[in-house]
Amino acid sequence: MKSKRKIFVYTILILSFIFYIIMCMQISNTEGEPNSGHTIASVEGWGYNTTRDTSQYILNNNLSAHIFPEHFCDHDSFLLVMVCSGPSNVEARNAIRETWGDKRNSNNVSLFFLLGETMNSSLQNDIVAESNKYGDIIEERFVDSYNNLTLKSIVMLKLVSNYCANSTKYLLKIDDDMFVNMHLIVKMLMGRNSTTDLLMGKLICGARPIKDTSSKWYSPRYMYSGRVYPNYLSGTGYVMSVDVAEKLYKAALQTPIFHLEDVYITGICAKKARVRPHNNSLFTYQKLNYDLCLFMKLYTAHRFTPVDIRKTYNLLKDNNVTRECLTQKNSFNVNHWIMNNIIKVNKTYRKSKCE
Repeated sequence: MKSKRKIFVYTILILSFIFYIIMCMQISNTEGEPNSGHTIASVEGWGYNTTRDTSQYILNNNLSAHIFPEHFCDHDSFLLVMVCSGPSNVEARNAIRETWGDKRNSNNVSLFFLLGETMNSSLQNDIVAESNKYGDIIEERFVDSYNNLTLKSIVMLKLVSNYCANSTKYLLKIDDDMFVNMHLIVKMLMGRNSTTDLLMGKLICGARPIKDTSSKWYSPRYMYSGRVYPNYLSGTGYVMSVDVAEKLYKAALQTPIFHLEDVYITGICAKKARVRPHNNSLFTYQKLNYDLCLFMKLYTAHRFTPVDIRKTYNLLKDNNVTRECLTQKNSFNVNHWIMNNIIKVNKTYRKSKCE
């Protein structure tokens, strides 16, 4: 009798556990869907009922910028650099102008800063004055915010497609908190056998949408229903040939907006355009320990303050410093050394099929 009672209790417990698992799966599968019986946690600015039709935000054949340089892409340049910057980040822009971006508007490189609008009238006046002084500001007519970064990148592709297709070969998209070894990137691009079919940066593979509503990278099912993102490049910095920029722009015009810029442009749109993003580990997005000899070899490094940018640039101009770095590392394989340094500061790093 006791054994039958135990079997009955165990059976009830097992069935309860199975029921709990099924309910959890149903909650997960219906998250972010209407009429699911669950509260929809939305992305700020991109609620469930907000249209994500790209054509509602991007005027394809019209110039929509509030501020636009007079001679944008009028002159031939090998590489066009578009720095995605926030309206208030004037110190970062000045640091870039005075350091790794100082060759802007040369025969090899042209550089512009891409901003959204600000509601602060005083700050807006400062931006207008900055534009008048330097002539390198593009300010588009959407509110500058993290969740509008995708709009900023689509506008970037639009401008390149409409104005730069015949005057430049490559586009470098970069954030304003990055240190860039411009001469290394130009040298790498000039060493290619072709000036087409390139989409390159730090490749991220097998990333899953984040369901934690408190995360800045939260992804509701109504915006992305897949279980895994397509392979994509870190949005901190990536380079593409102009023909690829045109392909991605055409794809974006037919693809509902997704608020995570890098996933959308270099993942979702790239997949739709049948463009394959390629990995190059010299594009980095981790916060690295400060190592001047390492920064001398990387294409990009992330989370640099304006002070860091100036400091690193000035030190790398010192022949004694660079000579010491070269001497110190001559006996090592450079790529092996770089990856070892990156692994040291990222203990969760695991080599994947991306590498």
